[in-house]
This record gives sequence, structure tokens and C-alpha cells, in this order.
Amino acid sequence: MYIIGGSIPEINLDDGKIYNTCLCISPSGKLIGKHRKVHLFDIDVPGGIRFMESDTLAPGNTLTAFSAGESFGNIGVGICYDIRFPEYALLLTKKYKCNLIVYPGAFNMTTGPAH
Repeated sequence: MYIIGGSIPEINLDDGKIYNTCLCISPSGKLIGKHRKVHLFDIDVPGGIRFMESDTLAPGNTLTAFSAGESFGNIGVGICYDIRFPEYALLLTKKYKCNLIVYPGAFNMTTGPAH
């Protein structure tokens, strides 16, 4: 079984920044992928909701994919709002030949229906 572990806050000890990070684990328990959310969700609707991930989190800047062997091929990983950017999926498909792209996410009732 491969585990794509949702996302957790990660403090990078090298730069002190906090990232929204997804860890990918192989059937043997080895860390085979680490994705830091690239596209942070910032919304400020006048008279409505205000939510600014960029107030706390830093954006990642890499594509993330891993090989799941012959059974599944290459799997790409994004997090939540990354799904709204087709260029990210196109790059994963082109560079890593991904057969599957997984986006762990949590959308709320205000913004979720649009996503």
C-alpha cells in the first residue's frame, strides 16, 4: 500500500518557513515524495469571507511525483488549491508521465462548491 498522507504544517529548519506539506510513503515505509503546496489560497471578499494562507504559510516551488511501480505507474501530487491550476497537472504529465494525480484537500462550504 502506498500512503499519500494528506497535508500537515511543516517548519523547514533551513529557512524557518512553514509549508503545507504532503508526505508520500512506499509499501516498505520509505519516504518517496514530499510535496509543499505551490498555490496558496488567499481570498478576501468585501463583506464576506477573508482567508489568507499566505499570512502563515510559504509556497512550495517544485513538482512532486513518485513511481508506484508497474501497477500504478507515476503518481503526481498537489495539495488542495493546486487543483485549480491546470498548468501544474500538465507539467506533471509532461515531465513525469503521471498516470494519476492526487490532490488531498479540504474545501469549506463557502468556497468548496466552486472547486
